[in-house]
Amino acid sequence: MQETILNILPTVNNQLVWFNLYLTVGFIGVTLGLFAFILLSRLRDGFRFAHRRRIEKDIQSFLTSYIFEDHTDEEDLTAFSRQYIQNRAHRQIVLENIVSLHKNLIGESADKLRHLYQLLGLQQYCKQKLYSGSWHKIAKGISELANMGIHKYSELIRTFINHPHPTLRSEAQVALLKLKSDAPFSFLDDLKEPLLDWQQLQLARAAHKSQLLSIPNFERWLGSEEESIVIFCLRMISSYGQHNAANAILALLQHPSVKVREEAIITLRQLETFDAVPILTSMFAKESTNIQLEILKALPAIGDHQSIPFFEQVMSIENRRLQLAAARALCQSGQEGKNKVLAIKNDPEHALQQLAATALSYQV
Repeated sequence: MQETILNILPTVNNQLVWFNLYLTVGFIGVTLGLFAFILLSRLRDGFRFAHRRRIEKDIQSFLTSYIFEDHTDEEDLTAFSRQYIQNRAHRQIVLENIVSLHKNLIGESADKLRHLYQLLGLQQYCKQKLYSGSWHKIAKGISELANMGIHKYSELIRTFINHPHPTLRSEAQVALLKLKSDAPFSFLDDLKEPLLDWQQLQLARAAHKSQLLSIPNFERWLGSEEESIVIFCLRMISSYGQHNAANAILALLQHPSVKVREEAIITLRQLETFDAVPILTSMFAKESTNIQLEILKALPAIGDHQSIPFFEQVMSIENRRLQLAAARALCQSGQEGKNKVLAIKNDPEHALQQLAATALSYQV
């Protein structure tokens, strides 16, 4: 038995050696294969980048010549179209360069570039993207049409304002704002999906960038059932100083949505609507702490010393956040209010001495 075991051991050891050898060779092969794959990928990407840069240089040279020189004839346009427009990959590079260049041009130069865009039939290729099954391609097509000022597809673009994908919705909304300068926010009449905060920011930014927009009276949409539209319009009312909407904003202080009520208070503060003072003080007790804090922030901005007794009353409430906000409001209510806070700070026996000192430190 012992002799049998001794005879088997060399065979087992030999098999283990070969197994380890095969395993090592395999690992080396995989490593070399991965290295070769990475190297080839880098070379391929480098070649593609260099090729694209070469093409872009030729395209940019042609575009510059077309815009700033007057000798580009029909034969040159035909040759350019044959070489670049009929090739899908090259066509997209041409399109990207035209759109990018157009953003930085005005006047006659911008008009010439837009004319070239139409001569090359690029608006048709952009329109085709709107029938794609990919939201990303649709959004790109919308952006290109809007940036080139192609108005005739506005109604087609309008069909995407309620698309399930928020990025595509936003792109369509911003495009309509650019293309329908006489009624840039009319899409709000048909909007069913909520306006997310980042979408509101994009719309506001696009509106401020444009000098040709006919800014509507945003009070028109304060009765919308979609609360995000109401909030957006309140922000735009504040941004454009539409004081004539004050009564409609005051009515929103009874809105069932906490967010709408809070935004209405912020807007009244920014518009310095004095008539809001009695309403805000009367609704204070039944509101949440966050809204109460907004009221305490708004009253010093829109009222005068008449709110001082109210602030003193709030300081007696057992809520540290409200006490501090009321003390700060007193400091902002003229010298009379500030003197009251100073008196508390200088009274070592007063329970709110430290709080008064904190409130005064904000004024320094």
